[in-house]
Amino acid sequence: MTNGTRWRSWLSHDHWFNDLPASLQDSLLLGMRQRRVTPGRFVFERDEPACGLYALLAGSIRFNQVSQQQHWLPQTATARPYWFGEVSLFDDRPRRHDIYAQDQVILLQMPQAAFEQLLQQYPQHWRSFRKLLAEKLGVAVPPVDEVTLLPTDERVAFRLLLLTEGYGEIDRSTRIVSIHDLPSKRGLGLTPEVVDRVLGQFAERGIIRRDHDFISVLNVDRLRRAARHRLTELTL
Repeated sequence: MTNGTRWRSWLSHDHWFNDLPASLQDSLLLGMRQRRVTPGRFVFERDEPACGLYALLAGSIRFNQVSQQQHWLPQTATARPYWFGEVSLFDDRPRRHDIYAQDQVILLQMPQAAFEQLLQQYPQHWRSFRKLLAEKLGVAVPPVDEVTLLPTDERVAFRLLLLTEGYGEIDRSTRIVSIHDLPSKRGLGLTPEVVDRVLGQFAERGIIRRDHDFISVLNVDRLRRAARHRLTELTL
């Protein structure tokens, strides 16, 4: 049995993978490489360059705390496979977290260069990865070149959703981001003064709390509503 055949059997019950065009399924199976990570070792570290798309097949991964003042641990993933890493396609920033193996972990990894080359060659596949991310954010994800078309408030709300919800259910307990992670050429493009004004409004509405250099999201549902626009409206 070839790796591609074995991996296809592991992914056969995943609804996102099953909905992909056959050509994209084949490209992922051809381009992904298996990684085994022993307990306590990093999958990737904060501030590293983007390193591609991952499918968690076995084991559990955990995230670091964004602030050393936070002492609770994020939840572990329950679904298998669990896809993560696609946020890098919609951002221009390094990794925001240390992600490490809690126990023996088996992953499939599509390296960043191969990932980006695939989308350059077949730009129609962007839609599939936007759908994957939308499932985690709870809002539709606009094409990369249209994010800055969002109105100011909606753009800041979408950016906060991307930062706090981009890893979905495996990162539900760390809804805290550094103010320094907000700027993004692809996803924000606003002056610090404008961002501060919008954050102040969100704080007054009970959506977030400012704590020096950190932003705590207090109400994700309100944040999603604040990001609502024709470009982010989910269609069933």
